[in-house]
Amino acid sequence: MLEVAASLQDVAGCELYVINRDAADADVVWVTEIWRSQEALDASLEAEGAREQIARVRELVEGFERIDVEPLGGVGYPPAEAGFTVLNLEEVEDQAPKFGYGEMGEARFAHGALGAVQTGVSHQRVRPGRRQFFAHRHNRAEEVFVVLSGSGRVRIDDEIVDIGPRDAIRVAPASTRMFEAGPEGLELLVMGPHRSGDAELVRGFWED
Repeated sequence: MLEVAASLQDVAGCELYVINRDAADADVVWVTEIWRSQEALDASLEAEGAREQIARVRELVEGFERIDVEPLGGVGYPPAEAGFTVLNLEEVEDQAPKFGYGEMGEARFAHGALGAVQTGVSHQRVRPGRRQFFAHRHNRAEEVFVVLSGSGRVRIDDEIVDIGPRDAIRVAPASTRMFEAGPEGLELLVMGPHRSGDAELVRGFWED
């Protein structure tokens, strides 16, 4: 059933598909699904390979109980929203001096100023020859870092990689990451899903 969930990763209209095991009975499995519409669900059942997957699942289970509900909202549920926000990132307050990191560089977190619901965006600068004061990792949120200008290096877990303008670096949630600027400094745009309290600071990660 986990294979079915993986195959739905990029299926249009599938908002959520989670396999759960009953904590009191390992033989009982719950599948929680959210679909954008009944039509999207019906179309997914006609996709290539869907019938074969359904047949394999039916061989594994003794029976099904289906419960239909109507989602109204909540944490993790994508809202049906229209609109947009335009914001110059230089107008966002630099948080680095507040926490004693002004010597290292600048850090502007634009999630709130943009009114973003699900997406985190930050604009960061590391001063020439400096290294970030700490590394970090996440529980669930992956991040993409784009080098806008300058150059430097990034350490991700046990690997150190040289980076330069227009390089995009995708980092999986649990991988620890930390950046170091070259002689001209390093300017980064950082994007990923916004999950409050998801980040964990890691000190002493990259020391000479």
